[in-house]
Amino acid sequence: MKGEEKAMQHATADTFDLSPQLNTLVGDGVICALLFSADGMPLAASDGLSREATERSCAAFSGMYSLQRGFAEFCQTDPNTLRPRAQMIDFVSHTVLLLAAGRNSGLAISVEGQVFSPSAQLALKKGLKLITALEPVLAARDRPTQRA
Repeated sequence: MKGEEKAMQHATADTFDLSPQLNTLVGDGVICALLFSADGMPLAASDGLSREATERSCAAFSGMYSLQRGFAEFCQTDPNTLRPRAQMIDFVSHTVLLLAAGRNSGLAISVEGQVFSPSAQLALKKGLKLITALEPVLAARDRPTQRA
């Protein structure tokens, strides 16, 4: 067990394949899950999503995160204090959950059903539980934010 713990201490989301953990989210209405960096790079994806779709989705999700500065102005607050935690995008037949998964990464989950459906609520719970379980690996990849 000590060797396993030591290996996990040095593992980061950049160097460790987290796809099996994301695959545990799939089912019960969850279509797929992606772990992405704030700068739009894919870190891991559940099975069944093409590389091209993964890359396009990660770029779109990081764009959602970049709206922080505009929202901070709208909320009349410092952008550094208005970090995203969760966004729920409710479509007619699907929901996309975007969850902060460490300071510089996020977890996106696509769900069949509207935002208040049982499948979306279950996906949210499972996603938060997974983020908590992966915290050591996700924290290891955090880079300090640089100010321009």
